[in-house]
Amino acid sequence: MIDRFKAVDTQVLGVSIDSRHSHKKWAESLGGVSYPLLQDFHPKGEMAKAYGTYLENEGYIARATVIVDKQGVVQFSVTANGHRNISELLAECKKVNG
Repeated sequence: MIDRFKAVDTQVLGVSIDSRHSHKKWAESLGGVSYPLLQDFHPKGEMAKAYGTYLENEGYIARATVIVDKQGVVQFSVTANGHRNISELLAECKKVNG
């Protein structure tokens, strides 16, 4: 559904505290991904901390979806535990960019 997100002027990104080497291996294990993967590697978790998704005691990022508008303001955030309803996220993007 990447084309549907692009149609509502949205950029999908994956972010983790893993290195680019880990991202490359993960993407390859899936046969590739159609969106950029960003590393929040050093200083570890700084972006995740800004969005409230870094779990300090565990040392990793909570699985979450965050929608940020063009001014850099968070408009939607949900901890997803790996489960996401793509149609609902697309509807949220339409609200932000509508």
